[in-house]
Amino acid sequence: MKNFNTIKLLAFAVTISITLFTQTASAQKYKTVADTAKLNKKYAEITLDIAKLNYKLAEAKGKTVGYDAKAVSTAQDAANSALDSKSTAATATNGDLGDAKTAMKQAKKANNQANDANDAMNDQTDNVKKIAKLTKQIAEKQKELDELDKQRAAIMAL
Repeated sequence: MKNFNTIKLLAFAVTISITLFTQTASAQKYKTVADTAKLNKKYAEITLDIAKLNYKLAEAKGKTVGYDAKAVSTAQDAANSALDSKSTAATATNGDLGDAKTAMKQAKKANNQANDANDAMNDQTDNVKKIAKLTKQIAEKQKELDELDKQRAAIMAL
């Protein structure tokens, strides 16, 4: 009885192995030695794509420090301008027309700097999203390369 169960289990394992192998082989785009040139061309294209994406990723990561510094700097400038505008507006309420004009200029300056700070934060957020997108694209291309490696190994096993 024990031998029968062992043989039954072994037959089942062999059947599953053959099924998985044939499904893998039939799912391959490149199946024969004649397809090796096409496979190599596709491999080179994907490798080049990965190199380009890595370059863009390095470029985006290099900009991160600048965007961070700009966001902090513009936020500080906006806060300082807002304080100046507030004090100028307080003076203008008790002052003459010149004080009111100065207060108006300070308010516009504070508004512009607040907009600059908002733009800097948006640039920073966009850069983070770009880095995530590029990282995802690189991972997808790497999966394609891995699949081509498996197909190449299957061709070489023939």
